[in-house]
Amino acid sequence: MAIQLRPYQQAAVDAFFAALPEHRRQLIALPTGAGKTIVFGATARRFYEEVARDKPILVIAHRTELLDQAEQKIHFVWPDAFIGRIQGARNEQLGDVLLASTQTLVAGRKIPQPGLIIYDECHHSRAEGALGVLERLGVFESDGPPLLGVTATPSRSDRTELGDIFEHLTYERTILDMIMDGYLSDVRGVKVEVPGLNLGAIRTVGGDYNAKDLSYVMNIEEALDAVVDAVVTHAPGRKTLVFAVDVKHAHTLAEWFQQRGIACAAVDGSMKPEERGAILQAFSDNKLRVLVNCQILTEGYDQPDVDAVVIARPTRSQSLYVQMVGRALRLHPAKTDALVLDLTGASDDKSLQTFARLMRTQRKTVANQAIDLASNDVDELPMKDGESVSEWLTRVAQKREKAAQVAQAINLFANRSRYRWQQVKETFAISYGNDGWAYLYRDGDEFWPVLELRNEKFIPLHERALPLEYAQGVVEGFLALMESKVIDKEADWRNAPMSDRQKYVLDKYRIRYDDTWTRGMAADALGQRFAAKRVRVLQKNFDVQKWRDVLEQPHGQVWLEQRLMTLRAHAQARSRVAQTS
Repeated sequence: MAIQLRPYQQAAVDAFFAALPEHRRQLIALPTGAGKTIVFGATARRFYEEVARDKPILVIAHRTELLDQAEQKIHFVWPDAFIGRIQGARNEQLGDVLLASTQTLVAGRKIPQPGLIIYDECHHSRAEGALGVLERLGVFESDGPPLLGVTATPSRSDRTELGDIFEHLTYERTILDMIMDGYLSDVRGVKVEVPGLNLGAIRTVGGDYNAKDLSYVMNIEEALDAVVDAVVTHAPGRKTLVFAVDVKHAHTLAEWFQQRGIACAAVDGSMKPEERGAILQAFSDNKLRVLVNCQILTEGYDQPDVDAVVIARPTRSQSLYVQMVGRALRLHPAKTDALVLDLTGASDDKSLQTFARLMRTQRKTVANQAIDLASNDVDELPMKDGESVSEWLTRVAQKREKAAQVAQAINLFANRSRYRWQQVKETFAISYGNDGWAYLYRDGDEFWPVLELRNEKFIPLHERALPLEYAQGVVEGFLALMESKVIDKEADWRNAPMSDRQKYVLDKYRIRYDDTWTRGMAADALGQRFAAKRVRVLQKNFDVQKWRDVLEQPHGQVWLEQRLMTLRAHAQARSRVAQTS
């Protein structure tokens, strides 16, 4: 059972095929968290099924983590795809999809002629001999295979360089687009000044700060203290990822955090994979609150509950900056927003990337054309320090005619970000009214999207467990059919005074409150109490192994799909009745 594409993902796939007759070398730019792998996986399946079945799809990436990610997520949209790996000692050349490392192809490994080539994180396509690989595969020949490149880097310099390889920018979404459509977390930036730091005096190499010079100034005591103080002051309780200049800086920062009593560790590329993996797992399991790295986690690293990023490696490169910021932008059920801490100098270097400057460059029409960011309003009202994207654009909107309507459109945060989940240990639960509950139930490193039926029975909403963000999307896609205002974080009823019934139930369960509480606050407190009870029932009655065994069989998958179609139809019918009553 393939997962359903988000609307913009489907639009990206459709745009590729619409442009294919005229453009053989296409580029799609989507920010971190937008699901680039899902997009090119769906493109691969459609190309194989509709254009050419006699040749494999070749996916190229420069890191093992990206190839692993591709292997997992292609199966989300193409469950029966036969995938082969061409990397190092592995030479699995029979398959519908071949996943190949850039280094192995540069070394001269022979492969079957592909029908379509997909280059993941294609801003690397000019490096490491990759251009020679593309030439050998014939992508620049008139009868050669089409090429699709996907990247998260939107900078003008990247586009100029990539223009030698890709002839058409087919589809693009910016971070700003994705935040306002509710597919990325709302985010705010805070500038932290490092005493005595003058970034403008540091030499530049290839358009960015000289790493050796930068390491020297960022490793002094004042700079190290500034990083730790920034996290303590601005990100207490947040799960924080710190980007350091180099290995020495990363490990020194980790020691600085540890001396302040903060659970922290550092990872770098020289570590053995098992050692690095153990630290990443400890961070995932919340045994560490802060993780420091020196650029190895800029690509192919997904930890959706990270809600703070510290740029302790100041940069002039928008590409690098976007990759670092993107680590905090994924949605998570327990996450309200993300925080970016920019380390800056006392003097303002106009080339230094900061979050506010990044947002000003992304002047596109967002929020269903509610705000035209190409207007002068953006320049007249720059982001304030500590202001979130939604707060900033609401201020911009309020300058316009029909300000109330526009501000309301911006604050909707449609789609996945509008729901209020309750977390009970490692399970997430949500009540959607009339005693209905849905869950994200952990199974190893993944989660089952689960719906509770009557009589304490449960049914999965997908045929297998998924990474958290995809499981969340499956549940919320189902809930969206009901259009229930009970779970909408922006519903008007939440601001009304508590009802007498709520006070009675709060007293019954000995939950402390005061007269300032609203109906929404009371509902959240009661929801947390009731969620704990429902999760205990879920743990008792939802047999993961039983469902796994059933859904590994084709007839089990068919049964589930038919059952879910019936449930979706009933949900839509109830929604229509509610709207007319």
